[in-house]
Amino acid sequence: MGDQRDGVTWVALELSRQGEQKVEDGTLAVALRKALGVEDSWPVFIPAKLYSKSGKRVTVHLMEGYAFVGSGLDEVNYFKLERSGKLVEQVMAIPGPSGVRVLSTISNRQVDELRRQLLERIASDITPGMGVSVTSGKYKGLDGEVLFVEDDYALVYVELRSLQTMARIPRVFLDARLYPEEM
Repeated sequence: MGDQRDGVTWVALELSRQGEQKVEDGTLAVALRKALGVEDSWPVFIPAKLYSKSGKRVTVHLMEGYAFVGSGLDEVNYFKLERSGKLVEQVMAIPGPSGVRVLSTISNRQVDELRRQLLERIASDITPGMGVSVTSGKYKGLDGEVLFVEDDYALVYVELRSLQTMARIPRVFLDARLYPEEM
């Protein structure tokens, strides 16, 4: 196994009230990237998911009030987020030498575990008529509509250019389609 320090790590952010509102309207990731001055591809994980269920907007929170951004920038960039007072209340840090705060990071493995838990929570909420994206398996990357739900599986209608089919897919391989669509 490689050196853990070489892997992707994440900076934990405690959100302000405005940051939490941006979770609810689906714009926090974009706002954080803009505040950090990074590209759209910079890693951001918000442990919440917005989707449409029976025509209604639903938000599932795994950890309310927190978000995670990829490390790798100069530490001052992260601390600017809390000084602006807009999106972030506090950047998780520890006291370093001579009282200077040092970022406290978490491993990619821990964030992947949070992602898995969020997907499990969403999978338990999948219902007929819901739009879904397939995250693993033979149909990975395709979108479809749930027709029927069993204990651990869902029957999903998937349409490609030349093929329309119904597939029995494990519910944990399904992610509720984002709400709004443009997220």
